[in-house]
Amino acid sequence: MFEKIQHIGYLTPDLVATVDWFEKSFGAVNAGGGPLAQTAAIPSGGVNAYMRFGRVEAEIIEPQDKTGLTAGQLTMHHVGYVVEDINREMADLQGKGFKFAAPAPFTNVMGQQVLYFDTVTTNGVYVHLTQLPADAPSASAQGLEVDSIVHAGYRVKDLDKAITWYVDNFQGEHIGGGASRNGGRNAFVNFGRVQVELIEPADTSHMADDVHDMDHVGYVVGDMVSCMRGCQHRGLSFVADTPLTNPVRQQVLYFDTETTQGSRMHLTMLPD
Repeated sequence: MFEKIQHIGYLTPDLVATVDWFEKSFGAVNAGGGPLAQTAAIPSGGVNAYMRFGRVEAEIIEPQDKTGLTAGQLTMHHVGYVVEDINREMADLQGKGFKFAAPAPFTNVMGQQVLYFDTVTTNGVYVHLTQLPADAPSASAQGLEVDSIVHAGYRVKDLDKAITWYVDNFQGEHIGGGASRNGGRNAFVNFGRVQVELIEPADTSHMADDVHDMDHVGYVVGDMVSCMRGCQHRGLSFVADTPLTNPVRQQVLYFDTETTQGSRMHLTMLPD
């Protein structure tokens, strides 16, 4: 079972500058990192850092091959889901037809066991299982008052087909949806203890079949006003003065991407 989203992974052409941005903008702490070997997820290899703020984490990756990356821009790369027993989960998922990019998990610099899916079986997106170390320290909130990651959002060409994929493959539950912020439509699917938002844009003519494109991340806060002020104090801004309420009763407030390295993110307050 997927327990929570451990982190969102981002690509950057300049790790040092991006670490500095997370420290200044989110009050994040660099918890560790180092060289990355060549893998299916990072074919060129590179270097990374794990940035912690509030009670969440972001993995920042500077690949050796920076083709397509732009200075001052964050590119969403992957989602890491926490499971209790990674080997048991791997076996269960293989039994359902999923494939993985390696025969066994590897242990990263944070002591987390990590195993990427083969993107052939995950609609072209990078996703990995994560088993936290038994002696992982208790979360110690620092920086922005972020409690958790509610969901990753994906753009899809066929919303109904994407919903069915999550329901069938991850025993998901379609909990609602409606008009999306950009004129298309969306849906929210819960699976395990996590959630995904699926977005079908108004114009899908440029999109590939059966490929889900990473769109945004939703960060959960307990006090929208307090966190909003903290963000503004650090130089971040928002697309509106007040949050909107989405079809599943979450209060959502998007950052202005001009202040978030071009990456879409929103603050979220969950319904009682």
